Amino acid sequence: MSDNSWLCEPCGLETLPASDEEPVIRLVDLEKTLDGKKVLDGVNLDIPRKRITAIIGLSGAGKSVMLKHMNGLIRPERGQVLVDGVDISRLSRKELYHVRRRFGMLFQGGALFDSLTVYENVAFPLQEKTNLGEGEIRERVLSRLAQVGLEEARGKYPDELSGGMVRR
Repeated sequence: MSDNSWLCEPCGLETLPASDEEPVIRLVDLEKTLDGKKVLDGVNLDIPRKRITAIIGLSGAGKSVMLKHMNGLIRPERGQVLVDGVDISRLSRKELYHVRRRFGMLFQGGALFDSLTVYENVAFPLQEKTNLGEGEIRERVLSRLAQVGLEEARGKYPDELSGGMVRR
C-alpha cells in the first residue's frame, strides 16, 4: 500500500500518519469515473479507529463520492473499500445492511443523497432499517410523498428540485 501521508494531491487533502492499530476503514487504490470524469484515481486512505475524521477539499474533489463508497452506496470501478478488514464492495445488500447500521453520516444541504431519486431517498431508511417488503415500502413512500405534494416528483433527483421541494 502506498504512503498515507496524502490523500489526493490535486485537492491538498491530508490524513494522519499511519498507526499500528488496524484502521476501521481502509480505501485501497480506489477508482471511480462519473460522467466521463475520473473522480477518484487510486485513492489510498486509512480512517483510524476511535478518531474524529474530517474529509475536506475543494468542490468537485470527490469527497462525497468517497464517502458514498465508504458506506456502500457506490461500488468502486477498481480498488477496495475495507471496513474492519471486510471488502464491502463484494457484500450482498443484506450483508451491507449490517455494516451500514454502524455508520453515521452528515452531508451539507438538504440531507438527500444526490445519486438517488426522491422516491429512493424516502425509501432508503425503510429498506435499511426495517423488515418491510418492497410492496409495503412502496405504499408508505407514495403515501408520504402525496402528503407533502411530491408524488409527481418521485422520479426526480435532488438537483432537479426547488429549495422548497427539498425541504419537504
